[in-house]
Amino acid sequence: MIRLKRTRTAAGIHPDFTGDKLVEKLVALADARLTLGGALEFTGALGDWGKTKSHLQIESSNKCAYCEADTATVAYGDVEHFRPKSVYWWLALCVDNYVYSCQICNQKHKGDRFPIRGQVLVAPKLPRSIPKTAAARKRLAEAIAPDPLSAKESALRKAWAAEKADLPHPYLDDPESLFAWAAVETNMEVHLVPRTQSASSRSRRAVEAVEKHLGLNRETLRRQRYVIYDQLKSFLLVWRQGDAQLKQVAEQQIRAMCDGKRQFAGMCRYFSQAAGFT
Repeated sequence: MIRLKRTRTAAGIHPDFTGDKLVEKLVALADARLTLGGALEFTGALGDWGKTKSHLQIESSNKCAYCEADTATVAYGDVEHFRPKSVYWWLALCVDNYVYSCQICNQKHKGDRFPIRGQVLVAPKLPRSIPKTAAARKRLAEAIAPDPLSAKESALRKAWAAEKADLPHPYLDDPESLFAWAAVETNMEVHLVPRTQSASSRSRRAVEAVEKHLGLNRETLRRQRYVIYDQLKSFLLVWRQGDAQLKQVAEQQIRAMCDGKRQFAGMCRYFSQAAGFT
């Protein structure tokens, strides 16, 4: 998992999820919640987040935002609700709650699980009836979820910080500061491990959460990582010991493997930095 950047331009956000169209979606969501309560169903316009998939896929470089595997290799990609919509109904149409995830991480492992150590977010207070004026409807929508075109990441972090979520948010957190990697040569596997082992460390809790709720140390991933790691290890050896021409070629390959568009870039960056490559 690496840090991702949300595209906050009109070209990078589906038009149905910003501006007046988003306002109408959020007002409809509020109306459905008032009418149906806990029986709210995300269908039709209230469940069409699939429209945002192509934008999320670009931001994630066709990789799962969680496991960093190419979704064409491991499984199809989903629009995944970081905070599950079954609990956080008001974030069901919030683009800043979306990540592009492979179906294995999303459907097989995460599902509706979302471990926190703090206070659960309080749902927005809804009026007794849906307002009629455009200004009032816009205020209602803004109270439910932010418009991704104008949202500030610092404000999002502040609004959601009280929960102390164990899972790192790929867009709002820096996963690489939490994760380290350990190669097991005898088994030809690479394991995700904490950067620090203290009982209260954020790193340890993050690794426990991604293991349990995303399956990021599942066997298939450990073995896929090793294939890339083994290639990286060879290039690092040439970079350290080869002649000038070979070192230049090796450096180019190492930088390419550490590029955020490549599979398991976070792992490659970790081992490259550990070898003194900057």
